[in-house]
This record gives sequence, structure tokens and C-alpha cells, in this order.
Amino acid sequence: RAATARVMVAATRALGFVLLLALAFPRADSLHDGNSSALETSTVGDTDTAPRRSMVGFVQDCNGFPPRQSGTLCGARGAYKRGHYLWVAATQVDAVTVVDVYRPDMPTVAGSVSDPVRLKAVVAVWAHSSGEYVVAVARGVRPTGFGHVAIVDVRPDKVWHLDTFGRYLAEPKVVAATRDCESDENGRSVGRLCGARAVAVVGDLAYVAAEMSNAVSVLTIPGFLTVKEGNNKGNDVPLSLATPSFRGTIVDARLEGAYAIAVDSASRFMTAYVASRFCKSCVVLVDVSDPDNPIVGGLLPRPDFPALVHRVPVMEEAVVVATNPAVGRLRGVEFVARTPTNEFSAFAFVTTEFDGRVSTVAAECARASVDLGESVQYCAAGARRGLYDVDSPPDEGYEYRPNARPNAVGV
Repeated sequence: RAATARVMVAATRALGFVLLLALAFPRADSLHDGNSSALETSTVGDTDTAPRRSMVGFVQDCNGFPPRQSGTLCGARGAYKRGHYLWVAATQVDAVTVVDVYRPDMPTVAGSVSDPVRLKAVVAVWAHSSGEYVVAVARGVRPTGFGHVAIVDVRPDKVWHLDTFGRYLAEPKVVAATRDCESDENGRSVGRLCGARAVAVVGDLAYVAAEMSNAVSVLTIPGFLTVKEGNNKGNDVPLSLATPSFRGTIVDARLEGAYAIAVDSASRFMTAYVASRFCKSCVVLVDVSDPDNPIVGGLLPRPDFPALVHRVPVMEEAVVVATNPAVGRLRGVEFVARTPTNEFSAFAFVTTEFDGRVSTVAAECARASVDLGESVQYCAAGARRGLYDVDSPPDEGYEYRPNARPNAVGV
């Protein structure tokens, strides 16, 4: 009995210690307040202070080996961060997964949706500015490459819920998709979305690069999934309006194997910059100022007379990086999460395909790796020690950050 009493006393003390720790680090009232603005305005903690080492934290969810893998992040590739949610294309499990990066040092999986048809081999995502859905591009599997552009519902009042532990979790849903790729009589894949590989979104238009179609297509996407006014206010928009529809497509030999795309919407003329296998060091410029009639050759100011423009079909990527920060680099950043242009963070988020991992790294480390032409995976592996200021000395202990969100003034 004496031994049992000692065990009970020790257990009581341990529980008391845990409760004291919980009180020392109070939980935020709400990580997700139940309206769409939460996806827009929630911050990723202290976004200004650079971390003291290249790799800050990670989350991993994948078991087994291809093709029999299980988990929500197997084959993690393209990702997009809006607010403190990171949307990830998990290629091997045909899934779009959301990772909560509210605490950059401790990202957590908050939900996932898998679709073996409309998300088959999904490779790229883009969180729409409405906060109501995510655009997902699935390339399909070889040799057919039946690609899709899918709309994934992520509305706070539809797919998010609070579990018994006080965590906000999501159950995203694929609500619509467009496919344009079929096999002809000779077994060849034909269509505009064969091997769909990359996407960029501006407003309510999606620009999709398809590597097997040698094409760039412009598609109309919904402004929102919930009717905002009128007699049907609050209802879902009709499926016909939620489904992406084609505006225009350009097929060109210079777009062979197109695998990355960015759109400059800030210049006088809308121009898409595309990385393809046509050239290892250059990018192809596509004029998309008329969505119904995209053509190769962007309109840029003439070097000798900037008041006039000329059509430029191809440009060295190094020149684009040096002269157009709105576009930046296309190669070497496929595994770095994209963000809205006006969203700054001291952190970057790197996906790792083979082990289904999302890592929080120092943004400066990711930028330096890309500028040097080296893999950003070095940052995720913590291998940048001594190369950049963001790394810690070898003997410095790990800095645990109990609350990554900045406290309010006076608190």
C-alpha cells in the first residue's frame, strides 16, 4: 500500500507540473475564427524575426514505398501558403493536404482530401484569394497523362470543424474539375491538359502549363463558391459556375515539356513566363493580355526607347530574375511553397517528395540556395551550418519557441 501511495503522489505531482506548463503558455482563443477572413488575415507568428538556424521544424506523414504508400503527404510537391495554412499537393496519394503553420517550429497536418481520378498525381495548388477554395492541377499518370484542373472546397463554414481537443481540422472536398486529354486511335494522348504540370492564378483566371500538350491554357475559375447576394444568398453556386472553363490555349514547340509558370500582372501587358525543356537557361514569354487568344511573345519596353514596346518570345531566366522581381525565378523553386505577392515572412516552407515531409526553413536560406543554383533541400536538412548567418553555431542549443504568434502590445 505504501508503494501504491508513493506512485499516486508522484503521478499527482507530474499532473500538476503539466498543468502549470499549460497555464504558462496559454492557448490562443481561436486559431480559426469560423469565417473566410481568417484564411486571409491570420499571420504565421513572428514573420519578421529570422530564425537562428536554417531548419526550424517539420511535419511528416508517409509510410511505405511507392506505389504502396499511405499517408497525407506522400510525394509532397507544389504548395501554396495563405494566412497560416499551407496547401500541399501530395502526388503519390492523389491528395491535397492542409498543414497548419501557425507555429512555424511545429507544423501539423490539419486535413486532407484524396481523389484517385480528379486529383490523380496532383502536382500543383493555388489558394484562391476568396479563401473559399484551392485550385489543384493534376497531371495524371504516364503514359496517358489525363490531366485535371480541380476546385477543392475549403470554406470555413463547410469543411472546417473544432475537434474534442480544441484543434481546428478540415475535411476539404473536390467539388468540380475539368479534364481535356484523351487517347486517340494510335494511343497518343491529345488535348489541352495532358500532363498538366503548373498553375498560376490572377483574379478569376487560372494559367495552366501542360508538359505533354506543349501548351499554356487560360481557364475561368469561380470568384467564390457561395452566392453573396440575391434570393440565393448563402447557397452554393451552381456546378456549372464552379467548374473551370477554357478561355484560350496556345500550343507551341517552344512550350515543349512546360513545367513552371508565373504571370506578371503588374506590368502594362499581362505576360506569362514559362519554363520548358525548349531551353535550359531561358523562359518563354506568352502574351495573355487577351485571355481568349494567348500568343508566344510578351510585350516589353524596348531597351533603346522604353516608351515603345516590342514582342519578346524568349528571354534568359537570369535577366528575368534581375529585372522583374514580380516574376522571379521559375527553376529550382518547385518544392518551395508559393505565397501571395504582398505576404512577407522570415520563413519558407519546403516540401520533400520521397519521404512526405513539409519543413519550415529560414526564408533567407531558401533564397540563398536558389540564387546559388543549389537544392533548397539543404535547408530542410539543416545542412547550411556556417554558410549563412541564419545558421546557429555548432554548439548552440535549439531555441524552442512556445508561441510563434507575436503578442499584442501591452500583453
